[in-house]
Amino acid sequence: MSTPRTLTLPDGVHPETLETERGAFATLTAVPDIGTPLGTVLLVPGWTGSKEDFAPLVDHLCRYGWRTVAVDQRGQYETTGPSDASAYTLAELGADVVAMSKALGGYSQLVGHSFGGLVAREAVLIDPSVFSTISLLCSGPAAFTDEATLQSLQMLAFGLENLPIGQVYDLKLEHDRQAPGYVAPAEDVAAFLRKRFTSNVPISLAEITRRLTDVEDKTDQLAKSGVRAQVLYGAADDGWPIPIQQAMAAALGVEAEVIPDAGHSPAIDQPAKTARLLVDFFHDYPSLLTS
Repeated sequence: MSTPRTLTLPDGVHPETLETERGAFATLTAVPDIGTPLGTVLLVPGWTGSKEDFAPLVDHLCRYGWRTVAVDQRGQYETTGPSDASAYTLAELGADVVAMSKALGGYSQLVGHSFGGLVAREAVLIDPSVFSTISLLCSGPAAFTDEATLQSLQMLAFGLENLPIGQVYDLKLEHDRQAPGYVAPAEDVAAFLRKRFTSNVPISLAEITRRLTDVEDKTDQLAKSGVRAQVLYGAADDGWPIPIQQAMAAALGVEAEVIPDAGHSPAIDQPAKTARLLVDFFHDYPSLLTS
């Protein structure tokens, strides 16, 4: 889960609703004030996250000339979703992202953070024709393998199906507070984090949690998709082990890029550095022509 530093949106970043053939999605959107946008960047958040995880990054990417759209996935925070487990398979979530890109005109530069990277990968495999690039930000190739992590995720999924979601959040918060280095957020941010978590459709969050325990490695399929890929992570990322992310990059035929002074949430920790790495990749057409 990413923790925003502030709830004040940068100038030019606005809440909007994106209408697609698969329904409406809540977004934070920014469009350059001058000239024609260079294209569209579509940002997909991760587990227990939301579009707000990208707010500073949306601003920076827009300043580089890109129309930038961060979304809440179905059932996530301010986007509604059904109370049906079958609606939250990776195939369903990926199809949503395909529909988003089509609604935005296609050829999106797709960025998936953490679990959002797994959804972004699925979207590319469903229809690579509507994406120009895919950037996997602090994401991994498959389910977690650490036994303690798997046990925690399984317990959380069980709780979401059997307890009020507010009670699940309180239990999770108590667990998080015991972690070394825990820093309590500002009061308004803490209230936002609780509201965001409890606004999720419970079965949505339960199923997304389970995907982190059972998703298969489709890196080889992504490598054959024809969509240029990028792998980048914070130097202190504590999600998927860094060697696993590096191996995923190697399987994609690219070198993983490191964002200094950042953890699992570079869009918040280092939005300017993250934006620069992304736009350099978006514009890296010469290497494509000489490969």
